[in-house]
Amino acid sequence: MRISLFITAACLLIVGAGAVVGARSQAMTMNIGTEADANRVAESTRVADVTSGNGGIQTWTRMMELGGLENYGKAPQTMFVPSDDAFKTLPTDELKALLSPGQSDARRAFLARGTTDSRVTPEGIAGKRVSIITLDGRPLTIDATGEELMVGDAEALDVRRLPDGKVIFVLDHALTR
Repeated sequence: MRISLFITAACLLIVGAGAVVGARSQAMTMNIGTEADANRVAESTRVADVTSGNGGIQTWTRMMELGGLENYGKAPQTMFVPSDDAFKTLPTDELKALLSPGQSDARRAFLARGTTDSRVTPEGIAGKRVSIITLDGRPLTIDATGEELMVGDAEALDVRRLPDGKVIFVLDHALTR
């Protein structure tokens, strides 16, 4: 089921009504979340702790539990996560490698391609086409100008906000390399 940006943003506003979100001026470079913002959160929340048990991103959760992002020196603020159905479309050998404890380099590259230290929210990008830099140093275009929210060549099926403010965009397929 495709979720329009409007519906996604409305759902987030309803679900996240109790969350404190600092209003900020947002430049087109999307430097909307900073390390200082992340440090204001009193208690750090591991993504794997929050997403465990949530349907749809269990494969990615297992990858996060195996590690791979801890040596970047930047705290992930926004993650672009393939759904479990999207992971099923990857070649079997590639998926096995990503989930293997001994393949940390491949997993690290995969996770870094879909992660940024900028905080990106549907409200902040509504009606805009922006470019962010992922942890692997490459640009990623997010297009929220149409009915569907596009992240690179993938469609965002769902958006989840974690208790510490981090944002997860669940995608219909893995981001191309």
